[in-house]
Amino acid sequence: MSLSAARIANLRGLARALVADRPAMAWSLALLFIFKGVICAAVVISPISPHEPTRLLAVVGAFTVLAGWSVWLLGERIPLLGYELLAALGALTASALVARSATHGGMMIAAFAYPWIAIYSAHFFPRRAVMLIAALMSVGFGVGLLIDGLSGAGVYWTVVTATAWSICIVLGELSESLRRQADTDPLTGLLNRGGFLTAANREHAIAQRTGTPLTVAVLDLDGFKQINDLHGHGVGDRLLVDLAHCWQQQLRAGDILARHGGDEFVLMLPATSVRGAGAVLDRLHDERIAVRWSIGICEWLPQESLDECLTRADAHLYSAKNAVRASDNRAAAELALGSV
Repeated sequence: MSLSAARIANLRGLARALVADRPAMAWSLALLFIFKGVICAAVVISPISPHEPTRLLAVVGAFTVLAGWSVWLLGERIPLLGYELLAALGALTASALVARSATHGGMMIAAFAYPWIAIYSAHFFPRRAVMLIAALMSVGFGVGLLIDGLSGAGVYWTVVTATAWSICIVLGELSESLRRQADTDPLTGLLNRGGFLTAANREHAIAQRTGTPLTVAVLDLDGFKQINDLHGHGVGDRLLVDLAHCWQQQLRAGDILARHGGDEFVLMLPATSVRGAGAVLDRLHDERIAVRWSIGICEWLPQESLDECLTRADAHLYSAKNAVRASDNRAAAELALGSV
C-alpha cells in the first residue's frame, strides 16, 4: 500500500471512529454548522473588501461552531423538532448576513449555507418540514436582498431560490422513496423490523411523556411451515399478503403493524392497556383467512428497552403455542379413542 493510500485509509478510520456513536442526523448537522463557522472565520481573517461586516461574521461564526459542538455532544437527546428548528436557524443566520452585506461575505455564506441546508433537510426531514424550510430560505433571502438594496436582486433571488427548491423537491422525493423501501417489507407492504424499531421508539417516547400505556403484541402463525410444505411457498406468500391486508383493515389509525420476520408479526397499540388490547385483537379474526395464530402480549414499561419488552411478549407467545399444541394433542387422542 502506498503512503497516500495509507493516509486515506487512516483518515477514513478516524472518520468512522468519530461518528460511530452518533446518529447521522447529529454528526452531519454538526459538521454543517462547523463548516459554516470555518467559512465565516476565513472571511474575517481575509476580508473580501474593506466594507466586510467582520464583527457580524465573527459572531455568526462563533455561534455556528458552538451550535455544531452542542449538536455533536447531545446527539440522540435532541428530538426531530429540535433538528428542524436548528436547520431553520441556520437559514435565518444566512439571511441576516445577506441583509447586512449581500455584496460581500453575506452572499458568500448564503451560497454555501442554503444548498447544504436544503440537502440536509431533504435527506432527514419529513416532507412538510422540508417545504417549510425551503419557504423560509426563499423569504429570508428575498428580505435580505431587499434590505441590502443589491442591484439585480431579482436575478440572485431567482437563482438561489430555484436551486434550494430543486434540491428540496428532487432529493426529498428520492430520500422519501429510499426510506420507504428501507422500512417496508416488500411482500406484505407492512413495516419491516427496521421500520418498526423507528416507529416503536417514537411511540415509546410519546408514551413516556404523556403517561399513557403502550401495548405490544407478537403474533405467530400456527402450522405455517406445513402450509408451505404441502402447498408451496407461493401459496404461503399469498396467505401472508391476504392476512396483512385483512389485519390492516381492522386496526385503528394509530396502531402499528409490522412483519418481524417469516410468519411472525408484531403489533403496537398506542394509548392502549393490555386489557383494552383484547378488543382490538379480537377484530383480527376473519373466517375468510384459513389459518390460526398465537399471540403474546405485554405492556411496554417506561424503563424497558424494546428488546426486553419483546422478550417478555415472546415468553407469553410460547406459552400460548404450547397450550395450542396440548389442546391439539388432546383432540387427536380423543378422536383416536372414539374410532376404536
